[in-house]
Amino acid sequence: MMHELSGQGSIAGLKQVLRCARESMLEKVYIAKDADEDIVIKIKAECEKRRIPYDMTLTMHQIGAACGIDVGSACAGILKQGK
Repeated sequence: MMHELSGQGSIAGLKQVLRCARESMLEKVYIAKDADEDIVIKIKAECEKRRIPYDMTLTMHQIGAACGIDVGSACAGILKQGK
């Protein structure tokens, strides 16, 4: 699961994930289970609207580490192939 986020085909951060979701560029989204509730609601709503599957089993620290960044991230997305 976390290995999906370590490649070049992933993005991290709320603005990036929401933008890519709105443009139907995401295959899957990871939402941190310890993220702020307002953020979780926003991302889940966009994912459900666009029918993008999401996973809420990782923490902010785990998502950030999997994406290769030094800070936690509330969310990350796996880009569709060819995007």
